[in-house]
Amino acid sequence: MIFRYPPTDSLWSDPARHWFSGTHPLDTAPMSAIDPIFYQIYLGVLAKLTSSQPLLVAYWTALLSLTAPWLWYRFLRELLPDRDWALAGWVLLAALPSWSAIYTYFMQETLMLPLLGLALWATWRCRRKQDVGSFVGAVAIWLLAGLTRGICLPMGALAMCWLWCVQGGKLQRTAGSLALVVAIMAPLAGRSWYLLRLLSPYGNGQLVMLYQRSGAQRIEIEFSRRGGREYWAYEFISPAAHERPLEPFSDWQSSRVGTARFSVDLDAGARDWDAAFKSLPPWDASRAAWLTGDNLVRLFFGGSWPDSNFERPAERINYAARWLWAPLSAACLVLTLTAWRTQRERMLVSLMLTWFVVQGLVPLVPNEGRYRKPYEGLLISQCLLLASTFARRRSVQAGGAAAAPPIAANAMR
Repeated sequence: MIFRYPPTDSLWSDPARHWFSGTHPLDTAPMSAIDPIFYQIYLGVLAKLTSSQPLLVAYWTALLSLTAPWLWYRFLRELLPDRDWALAGWVLLAALPSWSAIYTYFMQETLMLPLLGLALWATWRCRRKQDVGSFVGAVAIWLLAGLTRGICLPMGALAMCWLWCVQGGKLQRTAGSLALVVAIMAPLAGRSWYLLRLLSPYGNGQLVMLYQRSGAQRIEIEFSRRGGREYWAYEFISPAAHERPLEPFSDWQSSRVGTARFSVDLDAGARDWDAAFKSLPPWDASRAAWLTGDNLVRLFFGGSWPDSNFERPAERINYAARWLWAPLSAACLVLTLTAWRTQRERMLVSLMLTWFVVQGLVPLVPNEGRYRKPYEGLLISQCLLLASTFARRRSVQAGGAAAAPPIAANAMR
């Protein structure tokens, strides 16, 4: 599929912006500092290795798409009781249209998915090995995942704080992790200060926060720098703004309306950003309920953009498969609560809850179905863990029942 639809054939909107940022690493436009930087670095390296030739780009992108389910398989080998269950997870993730169709576009998820699998594997490996080296290595991978998509940051923070609390060598782990964080983040903080006059090494998320909290369908923002000698104007509209995620059962559509307009003088640092937030309607309970409910519907039922192109068979399947995740989540929740006393694995569920709270409840960004992708992997992993737990329990019960008749016969003698 990637060779038939190479990502270089879809250079528009976000894919074009990512490709431009990756191939113009010295660009000083504000958008180059708003997105997390690691995907830009990856695209820059990819463009250099391939000379931007579509066939070579497709080849390396295909390898990346195969890497994602394999890295999640390595994580599942640490999580699950035996290889067969991990292989089942590999098959499910490799066959998942949501995880394959996205690789025909230049989108951050193409790098985030394998990095998240690698971070999960490194976390559970550190849990098993309990040494300082594996802990610092896991911190490094979570940092790279967070520098690709910000949602990985709170999950990584939870995972590594969890391990830090339950393992020894706390001083060495703290020192090694802090040295690594400073070495990676200090140059990025300097870059963000140079471009935006803000210390924002993970990228500046205030633009999408303004968009979310404004309740508007569209956002227009102007940037100026050096006393107005440099000027940029951008217009954004979420692809989910006109979508009907519940069709054919309902014509429900996001009730966001209008256009929010802002102007930011980058030389002033945080001043104009703060003023923009103060200009928004008050954030009260009714407004929070409205925007949060709107966000959750689009997150769990929305089509994944841009990989829901009805002209491509795999993407049609991907769009139809959006109905799977909400009922599967409900079933998984019930089974998780049922097995809570006997299933000792708690960290995976905590990571899923962290994703739900940050991505679904915190007013950070207008949601799209695309933001569901990391959760899909976590949900499948939890379902496999529950299935293996119940299967092992049935096996133990069956073994006990088979052993009962001889014991009873001996007792009668």
